[in-house]
Amino acid sequence: MFRGIEIAASGMASVIDLNDIIANNLANVNTPGFKQLIPTFKDIHEFTVKDTNSTEKNMIGTLSIGSMLDNTQLDFTQGALRKTEGKLDVALNGEGFFVVKTKANEECYTRNGGFSVNENGDLVTRQGDSVVGEGGQKINIDLSNSSTKDLVITEDGRIMVKNNEVGKLKVVNFEDVSKLKAKGNTLLENIDENNKPMEMEKYKVSQGYLETSNANVIESMINSISGSRTYETLSKVIYSTDSTLRKAVNDVGRVMQ
Repeated sequence: MFRGIEIAASGMASVIDLNDIIANNLANVNTPGFKQLIPTFKDIHEFTVKDTNSTEKNMIGTLSIGSMLDNTQLDFTQGALRKTEGKLDVALNGEGFFVVKTKANEECYTRNGGFSVNENGDLVTRQGDSVVGEGGQKINIDLSNSSTKDLVITEDGRIMVKNNEVGKLKVVNFEDVSKLKAKGNTLLENIDENNKPMEMEKYKVSQGYLETSNANVIESMINSISGSRTYETLSKVIYSTDSTLRKAVNDVGRVMQ
């Protein structure tokens, strides 16, 4: 009976972890470039069950004593492109990541191309991180004698102001994208120094578009409801087992008297 309570309790803890991940995905359905997290679970321990009534003790099967969150993996499926008409809004159509330098001077990667120009004329993300250009330098856009209306970002990432090239977006990809981990809602960091970023030569940038989140609202809601029902069922298992255990203890105590 104690084992039954333990198994149900570990299952409830796993459901809580699942719902936390689903809640984060749902909270970012409107975040450009967001990549949803997919959880994976594993058995805490699995052991062999044998037929104790048999002299040979034949194996009946295996029994798990519960599950726990094993890992979370980013889903890099491309989200739909949403038209914004913003001159500094860009989206990658296909593979690749924009490169940014955070305020802590860390190199990160993103699919969120919602950029702007700061007071120094540098191209930055909405969070104020510098967008890295070809050659690893900041991209400075002088709009003192023009406006964003004169700005054109070509499909190959060149930034043009009145037909003058002022910079080129750096776009990279990785041999193993599973080594990228979320850092905030739209930034990604490479956790394996051997998984070097490779600068892409061919990619397609769409100006005036943003890539939407790839979190599926309907699927997430279904998973959330399913998780809630599982949690409720497991809580009933614990209550039922506890009631049986109390009844057994009380009856045994009565017989002993």
